[in-house]
Amino acid sequence: MSSIYCHSCSVLLGLFRPELPDSLTGTSYQLAKYIKHTAPTGTYPYNSIFEDTGFPQYMEYIVTATVSGSAQLDDRGRVNLLYLAGREIGLTYAHGELLAPADAILVVFHDNQWKIHGFPVDSRDLVPSYCANCGAPIFT
Repeated sequence: MSSIYCHSCSVLLGLFRPELPDSLTGTSYQLAKYIKHTAPTGTYPYNSIFEDTGFPQYMEYIVTATVSGSAQLDDRGRVNLLYLAGREIGLTYAHGELLAPADAILVVFHDNQWKIHGFPVDSRDLVPSYCANCGAPIFT
């Protein structure tokens, strides 16, 4: 099970190490991820797609999660950044079938300027909903 840390504890514990590049589509990897989550060209086993497919909004989501999000330490020891949007921002799909609306942003590879990217997720899937360090609520 993954652990989630509030923004303050994430900073205090050194989990935030953002590497925001000049462009979030500057590498072929990042461009492919941007297309996958804004205008997918195929069906994926699992995918989530932003409702607003414009680059300025995509960039705002990534920057906001990087500046004020929480940190998720996943089962494989990776640190991802989370930001609750407070409204529906996208949809999640499995094998082309709609699963659920998405109301949060997950930013992966936040410490790698060549791979950093984000995608919408359903906040109900992000458990636990309290900071593993101080107990503060993360998603309410």
